[in-house]
Amino acid sequence: MPQVEVKIGAKEHQFECGEGENLLFEAISRNIMIPFNCTSGRCGRCRIRVVEGAENLSELVDREVLRLGEEQVEQGFRLSCQTYIHGDVRLEVPQPRFY
Repeated sequence: MPQVEVKIGAKEHQFECGEGENLLFEAISRNIMIPFNCTSGRCGRCRIRVVEGAENLSELVDREVLRLGEEQVEQGFRLSCQTYIHGDVRLEVPQPRFY
């Protein structure tokens, strides 16, 4: 079973999940609160950054590129609602910036 590590601020969470499971839904089911609004890739709020294991995630979909932009995609960002797990991965949830 794939091992998933998620860092949110100073907290680190780890869990196992089944092959092909949706990242956002798996995290939420374990009380790991990745911010989200829509679960369809339209809002872009469930943005995560892949630290390790990008090859173990589903392929990037057009909706992610449209919402995130090429620059963020190149930096390893994905939308967790559009991402499916196929192997071990380490992720981080960017902290919101307050101005």
